[in-house]
Amino acid sequence: MKKIAFIIVRYGENINGGAEVHCQMLAERLLPYYEVEVLTTTIRAFNHPDQDYTEGVSSWNGVTIRRFKPQPIDQEQFRPFRKKYKTARRIRQYLKKLNLLRAASFLHPEWKSGIENERPFYESTATHAPGLLRYIESHKAEYAAFIFANFYTPQAVLGSVVAPEKSLLIPMAHPDKPLYYCINAPMFTRVRHIAFNTEAERQLCRSVFGRFLAPNSIVGCGIEMAPEAEWSGVKAKYELPDEYVLYLGRVSKAKVDKLLPYFLRCKAKYGGDAKLVLVGGFENEIRKFDSPDILFTGYVSDEEKTAIVRHATVMVNPSPMESLSLLMLEGMQSRIPLLVNGRSKVMKDHCRLSGAGLWYNNGRDFRKKLHRLLSDPELRRTMSEKGPAYVREHYDWEIIIPKLRTLIESI
Repeated sequence: MKKIAFIIVRYGENINGGAEVHCQMLAERLLPYYEVEVLTTTIRAFNHPDQDYTEGVSSWNGVTIRRFKPQPIDQEQFRPFRKKYKTARRIRQYLKKLNLLRAASFLHPEWKSGIENERPFYESTATHAPGLLRYIESHKAEYAAFIFANFYTPQAVLGSVVAPEKSLLIPMAHPDKPLYYCINAPMFTRVRHIAFNTEAERQLCRSVFGRFLAPNSIVGCGIEMAPEAEWSGVKAKYELPDEYVLYLGRVSKAKVDKLLPYFLRCKAKYGGDAKLVLVGGFENEIRKFDSPDILFTGYVSDEEKTAIVRHATVMVNPSPMESLSLLMLEGMQSRIPLLVNGRSKVMKDHCRLSGAGLWYNNGRDFRKKLHRLLSDPELRRTMSEKGPAYVREHYDWEIIIPKLRTLIESI
């Protein structure tokens, strides 16, 4: 049986990030066909070294996990590079804004002057694990494929070019600053294949790396929802209302800073019984509004999460940065209408192609669209019928796994 390895910064039980769950589902789904390993760091929670895993080899759900301790290069030594590493990235972002970056990449796919400053920056980040990179170099002959999840980590940026001829990249890219670093070009142009989640993600990367973008295709990822917990108990435990708008995910400033006032302004203008329920880990930087119309549950079990999703009136995703949004697919599968940030082309395309949701462009648009969804049961019913068919057609495991196996076997 061939041996393959997924490479990601964090991996293990109770790590609920989107990229980590994505990687876990793919790794476990490939166990019937390959000897599957994960090469990762000892990090369990960012910025909490006291919670780290032990370095070494372990196993979880049948997958062998090899953990390497992060050892970033002394940041003081590379302070000059940390001041310079943004320059080339800003130039590339500006060219992208002018729609010139694709043409510039045609002429100069790799900007070596930028890489000279960016590599020390990546090597000085808190997640840099040189032992992991050395392991790939010394053991690359043992593996049929290395599958790198998340493009912006030191593991992907530096590791994917160690054995590019047998490296697959699942970039999970969105139009954020890290995409425009020069050091990304070798990764995006030299790997054996890039497995995108959506067409919007692929077009974004083509606009950055031009014709030198490595061979690629749309692979995507399926979803797995735990059995539903008994609803009356969940409803009582978290004091959930009969009608609620659900936000699911990390409750951080970047994610929900505008959502909370948007929702309260909608309530002030239109009234109604619906409340906003936020499910997920809460970051201290968030200002909690003292309002009976906003409820925070904190972490819930997977079974409780399934119940909360399936009884929502509307699901909302305010993030402008998504490469797929598994949570959005879970809502569609559960027949829940969606309202998403129109700045995310990925989520906007999901709604446009499926007919299972609406998107908003600003606060006023949010209020109008949310009121429309909450006040029109027939519209919600029509949308709810379209979600499962879309997920089944594009993100069913019986479609995803054969695509990924074909890529692995092609190496």
